[in-house]
Amino acid sequence: MVVVTRRNTYFVDPDVAPEDKFNIVYWLVILVGFGVLLPWNMFITIAPEYYVNYWFKQDGEETWYSKEFMGSLTTASQLPNAAINVFNLFLIIAGPLIYRVFAPVCFNIFNLAIILCFVVTVEPTHDAMRWFFWLTIFMATSINFSNGLYENSVYGVFADFPHTYIGALLIGNNICGLLITFVKIAVTYCLFNMPRLVAIVYFSISLSILIICAVALFFITKQDFYHYYHQKGMKVREEADTHRPSPSILWTTFKNCYGQLFNVWFCFAVTLTIFPVMMTVTTRGKNGFLDKIISENDEIYTLLTSFLVFNLFATIGSIVASKIHWPTPRYLSLAIIARALFIPVFFFCNYRVETRAYPVFFDNTDIFVGSGILMSLSHGYLSALAMGYTPNVVPSHYSRFAAQLSVCTLMIGLLTGGLWAVLIENLIGKPNIF
Repeated sequence: MVVVTRRNTYFVDPDVAPEDKFNIVYWLVILVGFGVLLPWNMFITIAPEYYVNYWFKQDGEETWYSKEFMGSLTTASQLPNAAINVFNLFLIIAGPLIYRVFAPVCFNIFNLAIILCFVVTVEPTHDAMRWFFWLTIFMATSINFSNGLYENSVYGVFADFPHTYIGALLIGNNICGLLITFVKIAVTYCLFNMPRLVAIVYFSISLSILIICAVALFFITKQDFYHYYHQKGMKVREEADTHRPSPSILWTTFKNCYGQLFNVWFCFAVTLTIFPVMMTVTTRGKNGFLDKIISENDEIYTLLTSFLVFNLFATIGSIVASKIHWPTPRYLSLAIIARALFIPVFFFCNYRVETRAYPVFFDNTDIFVGSGILMSLSHGYLSALAMGYTPNVVPSHYSRFAAQLSVCTLMIGLLTGGLWAVLIENLIGKPNIF
């Protein structure tokens, strides 16, 4: 195993904690969190319109490429993301973990620049369909491999900081989804039936924001506040001989925080079961107040009642969690387990009404949106608490490893939620399954 060493020559007074003047580092961390999910969110949002319909269908007819693209894209994205999250736990690079944050950002800037060049210069043809399909899958794999390293490392970096900075990362994650929703609503109205121009807009925004994130990371590393907590964490780990990861250290860390890791896993698993899969295929109800005022356009209905509701209220929940820390770590699991009740609520809304074999109990958009608000708000709030508590319930020399384990657990939660969503999709049309 190769160990790369670097000399750190930046020193601050270890006895006096510097002030985060004007919360500059806090706001920059939010921006860094914004960039964690941005490339993938932009990719998956544009995929149905630009790749499936514009590139891989011929005269509106399905091809093998249009049928297989979304499944291939998901596999090519989730597997490398999960793999690098695990690998990164054992990767030994002596010196600041921030190097493993800078490198993926720069690499993804390069990736997005290449994608944008292809979007601008290449038009769909039958002959180009094959190579463009596999090139896109390769680029998605590359982006998510890099993104997995970025996400896991950035939580490890800020685990040494006060726990509100982990919360700032989550706020940034949720604001990212909110911005993409607003962009999607805008292009739906303004760039209707112009998929190539929409793709240029999406990838240009994504590229610009990633460049800003790289600049934000650079400025963070120039702040005394950053170096104080970074050096403090390094000193604690060196004194405890835990500055290099090992299976025994990770196992000890796991034993100290497995309760919070369960909270992270279950919170994200429940949420991903419901959103986006269940919510986005739930149709409008009858006789509700919102049924009368929301646009008849099905795409606008889904954007407002699913994407906007989830991203807006998840963001609000994560912001509230930065100010209010209740329940305590001991009782947090009770609130998180209770969220499982949202699954049957959405199951008995107008979920897949064309093919379902079970009755609809909540044929009302008001109930659907109200449940979506509560589910999203609780997700943003409780997930922020769980992610913030995890590095704080272990001895300080294990906090970085706990934060990185929490990101691995988050990824497992996403995969679990996706599997549960597929299971529910298969059950909805089969009566007497129970």
